[in-house]
Amino acid sequence: MIKHNLPLVTPQDIEAVSNTVSSGWIAHGSEVKGLENDFISFMGGGRSCACSSGSAALFLALKGLSISEGKRVAVPTYACSALLNAVNMAGAEPVICDVNPETFCIEPESIPDVDCTIAVHTYGKEAEIEKIKQKSGVVIEDCCQSLGSKWDGKPVGIKGDAAIFSFYATKIVTCGHGGLVWDSSGGVADWAQDYRNFDSRSSYKPRFNFHMSDIQASMVRSQFKRIEAIRERRREIAAKYLEAIDGKISVQSGIRDSGRMIYRFVLLFESQMQRDILKKKFEKSRIQTLIPVEKFELLHRYHSLPASDFPNAERLADSTLSIPIYPSLTDKQVDLVCQALNRELL
Repeated sequence: MIKHNLPLVTPQDIEAVSNTVSSGWIAHGSEVKGLENDFISFMGGGRSCACSSGSAALFLALKGLSISEGKRVAVPTYACSALLNAVNMAGAEPVICDVNPETFCIEPESIPDVDCTIAVHTYGKEAEIEKIKQKSGVVIEDCCQSLGSKWDGKPVGIKGDAAIFSFYATKIVTCGHGGLVWDSSGGVADWAQDYRNFDSRSSYKPRFNFHMSDIQASMVRSQFKRIEAIRERRREIAAKYLEAIDGKISVQSGIRDSGRMIYRFVLLFESQMQRDILKKKFEKSRIQTLIPVEKFELLHRYHSLPASDFPNAERLADSTLSIPIYPSLTDKQVDLVCQALNRELL
């Protein structure tokens, strides 16, 4: 079976972790600080705070931007429930919005009067940050699926008030779990570090242990050195898929954007029936696929909001299918996926 997703852990990654374990210091320490500095260099300045997960990073960003009780936060419905969890944990009110049917990102026109918007760069496609800024006082860029993307030669995440990243097992670089918050001024990241560093403080205020370990940080740092190669390998695979599809089926818009990190290669079908038939055919060919967001996972459904208010997300949940695209795919496996695409889409 060709898995839908697998991490690429190289001998260099293993050596980096082994060196940390052998050092005798495995908790939060110099490797975490090194990862934070790596991100500062990559983003062209600012400050960063590594933490235990992408969800923790989002919570820290919200609190660091004073988004708490009484504040309204726009979130796209076609997204992970971690957005709702972080907003609720911060004490704010989530305002669920529909998405653009072509980009899958939050639709700026659907954003009402809010204090903050979490703009997810869905599957690596850039959300329309400039338009979102016109509708929202504060913008947090969710870059969990877009690390390594560059727009106009600059890294994704620099346009909003803060950016958050995830190093979960299925993400672009991984250590199993982990996250990071970055901002250009440093105010948000500095607040996050103060909140994260809960112990041995001269005075008390409520904080929480959101630490990342040096073991995790050393693995992320090792993989982060290959971020350019990771992006190019994903784009190389996507180019082969596009050739195999030959225009017979739609894909998420922007898949050919230069500099984009393609986190998911998502097919867009005319109907749920057509999607489900192809999914079964792929399974018979021993190729694992994924419905990226099931209908029951749409955030408006968790809040029992009318499906008719979110037509674009409802359609995407019915008609999208993600096929394997990750650096550890072999050329032979990519060819097998291409053959299946070519065969089944005739």
